[in-house]
Amino acid sequence: MAEHMTENNTQNGFTFLEVLIALAIFSIGLLAINAMTAMVIKSNYQSRNLTTAVSLAQNKMDELKAGAYGSIVDKSESGLDSEGTAGSGIFDCDITVTTNAAPDYKTVEVKVSWSDPDPREVAMQTVIAK
Repeated sequence: MAEHMTENNTQNGFTFLEVLIALAIFSIGLLAINAMTAMVIKSNYQSRNLTTAVSLAQNKMDELKAGAYGSIVDKSESGLDSEGTAGSGIFDCDITVTTNAAPDYKTVEVKVSWSDPDPREVAMQTVIAK
């Protein structure tokens, strides 16, 4: 009787093809994370600008309400920064006043606009009586 010897040639490990497929899947995941990170950074920038614009508009509205009735007039400012200082920022503020004689009141609209890179605008409106 001849013994028939079988040789088990099993090796543990990964083939080159398996490693390439794993790297391809990993790369696709990294690209998705990279795109998501860029989107989050852009959204944070836009949100910060929106919050700043709302704050600037509200501050302008509060200044107008606190001031003398006669000093409420049309006005434009450009290059406002987050503190409302003109000349060094990206925000523009336009104040439009409509006067009504009987009864005596003014409708005041404050618009703050900016680009990031698309044009954006925040508008607030109120009525101030004499």
